[in-house]
Amino acid sequence: MPLRRYLLLTLLGLFLGSACSATHPRKILFIGNSYTGGIRKMVTELIKQSPHSETQISFINPGGKTLEFHLKNKGTIDKIKQGKFDLIILQDQSQFPALFPDRFQKAAVALATIIKKSGSRLVFYETWGRRDGDRKNKKRFPSYESMQKALSKSYRSAAKKCAADVAPVGSTWKMIRDRNPKLGNELYRSDGSHPSQKGAYLAACVFYTTLFGEDPRTLKFNGDLFTVEADLIKAAAFSTRKN
Repeated sequence: MPLRRYLLLTLLGLFLGSACSATHPRKILFIGNSYTGGIRKMVTELIKQSPHSETQISFINPGGKTLEFHLKNKGTIDKIKQGKFDLIILQDQSQFPALFPDRFQKAAVALATIIKKSGSRLVFYETWGRRDGDRKNKKRFPSYESMQKALSKSYRSAAKKCAADVAPVGSTWKMIRDRNPKLGNELYRSDGSHPSQKGAYLAACVFYTTLFGEDPRTLKFNGDLFTVEADLIKAAAFSTRKN
């Protein structure tokens, strides 16, 4: 083989290799609370049964904690700085971005600065409104719709400020509620807040298409859901992310 052609092929191989590496993260860290803990098993299993089974996933998810907490927590910050993660996912306490958008975004921007200095990419985990609205804050969020609107707005604004991506879990949740109210209610546990197994499956599908840029409908893994339910969730996850 002529030397010039050999060099061109070598450079092309290196370029494609680095492109694949950038597109498909190999080491991921989730930072959040019980809304992250509630999807932890499902996300891990779905990725394990996908073409990206060698991806390493870590979680920091103490219950009820905010991004303000994680910003001040030495364990979280050390993990970010020393973990050499390709991608880090941030999720705030379920009410906080809606109730205190300025404080949420301030903490998000500060964490984003640390994350980017570590060499990692950042994705925000957009969560969902509570099934019947926020009972502790009825005047502000009397319904699911009002709470979801505020959460989505706050997460998207933070992502824009941080030049980061968003995993639109909450927006996909809304799509399922709109298209199939029965299944939409079944995304929640009995508390009307945390994700059921079906809700966790929805989140896992959204993260799969967000993190890897691939269509979850190609996956055989259904998370013990009925096929018709899993197919509807996969399609919604791909549609929301695509749009």
